[in-house]
Amino acid sequence: MSGVTLRGKCREYAEDAVRVDPTLSLVRGWYYEPTWGKEEHWWCERPDGTIFDPTAQQFPMGGVFEWYEKFDGLYPCQQCGAETPESELVEGRCCSDRCFMRMVGL
Repeated sequence: MSGVTLRGKCREYAEDAVRVDPTLSLVRGWYYEPTWGKEEHWWCERPDGTIFDPTAQQFPMGGVFEWYEKFDGLYPCQQCGAETPESELVEGRCCSDRCFMRMVGL
């Protein structure tokens, strides 16, 4: 399967893997790909802490253990980068109304 086919499917494929193998845990977070930067991502973790990523091939250098980062409840504002609790984001993207307005050009 090509990397292009896998783009945007990481949650779906990881959930499928957990259904097939209930010893896996579903993990949400980011994958840092040097070519593209930090991207939101979903993968699976085995009981011993190793990673099983059914869509790692979507990244040019996918599957490097050190480049996976679990979601810690804070989300970077897409305008200023401030770490904000996900539940407090404006429109699911920004730390404040001001940042959101700036992001949309107002």
